[in-house]
Amino acid sequence: MVTVMKKISSNEVDEKSKNAIKVSASHRSLSFLSMFKLSVFDSLPKGVFAISLFGLFLGASTTMIYSQLGLFLKNELHATELKIAFIDGMVEFIAYVTRIFSGMISDYFMNRKFILYIGCITTLFMKPLFAIATSPLMVMVAQSIERVGNGLQATPRDALIADLSTPATRGQSFGFSKSFKTIGGLLGTSIAIMIMWLSSNNYRLVFACATIAVAISIFCLSKIKTKEEIRNTGHTEAKKKITNPFKKQYLKSFDIHFWKLIAFAVIFELGHFTEALFPIYANNFVSTSVASSVSMFISIGQILCSFPIGLYADKFGKERFLKVCIIMMILANISFMSASSIYQVYIGAFLWGGQMTANQGLFLSVLTERVDSHLRGTAIGIYYCAVGASYLTASVISGKIWTSYGSMYSFLYSIIFCAISLALFKTLMPPKKASNGA
Repeated sequence: MVTVMKKISSNEVDEKSKNAIKVSASHRSLSFLSMFKLSVFDSLPKGVFAISLFGLFLGASTTMIYSQLGLFLKNELHATELKIAFIDGMVEFIAYVTRIFSGMISDYFMNRKFILYIGCITTLFMKPLFAIATSPLMVMVAQSIERVGNGLQATPRDALIADLSTPATRGQSFGFSKSFKTIGGLLGTSIAIMIMWLSSNNYRLVFACATIAVAISIFCLSKIKTKEEIRNTGHTEAKKKITNPFKKQYLKSFDIHFWKLIAFAVIFELGHFTEALFPIYANNFVSTSVASSVSMFISIGQILCSFPIGLYADKFGKERFLKVCIIMMILANISFMSASSIYQVYIGAFLWGGQMTANQGLFLSVLTERVDSHLRGTAIGIYYCAVGASYLTASVISGKIWTSYGSMYSFLYSIIFCAISLALFKTLMPPKKASNGA
């Protein structure tokens, strides 16, 4: 009887211990979720949510076209990989050059939203041209004008995020916005694949449908409340005297450390060639109708990595996580090079996408903290212009290597510049500096 009672007592203790462990684990989970919820919904400025929703629909429209464009150029218009890489690199460079002017204009007039409207309307009218293109040259013209529209809205959008954020939340603000934009990209790619499947690979139908998402993004843009609009409603938090941003006192913030950071971004970006080649590479493992699914995994990587990296970079150091992004890029290339199935291609695409928007958000965050708040748009425009030149160079070189020697050497080329970036990290990464404005 005593033995039985002891067993019962022992079982009760074990059960209580298990319950205690469960409760403890539950508390830890709730604590983590509470911290995550606090970080997302309480720390982030409300304006960032509206900007992110705007980016979601614009991203959906863009990826509906770009997830299929490489295959369209190769399979229907019979362009070579070199020509595809050159077209993509050139139009992206045009977009990046446009960003420096849109950034300067938005700084001077301090009216970022108006420039956003112009960029979106330009994009809206250019989307239908893809559906009627009959040659690579027509695609390049349509893509160039559409990318000008993208360049007009990209810099004011990022500068607006920096305006609405504090130094303590800037990394996660950029990460959150870019994650949302990529969710739109994932939706866009998924819709494009569905349309391709239902229409027996009708690329032009996909391009025509992409126009709808741009119209929705313009509606979302009208709901974004900038600091100027807040000021007009009488809120004191945004009241700030606007002066000429190009005064000597502000230009001093473009110091040697700023330019070293730009140089570092250029070197790293020389290893980042066009993703338009990835569906062509995936086509070696799967059919044409689903080859663009590789773009979905780029988007998934961006969604799952961009905000967490931005969040923890705010807590533990943005410079440290830039190094993490470079390592992710190297691993992505290794995964591509060693691929024997589509699943390894997907892993490479996930890592490539995961570092892509995360490193861009971190660079933007560090840059906007180093320059005066009056020159944020200009600084972002300089960054985009510099990395755009690198992107064009990398795309042309890797496209030539891909066409002449094979895809493996293009991935090896990317690894080399990632390794150079790591080697120069301490030399070019500037010391921490207090922000010149919230």
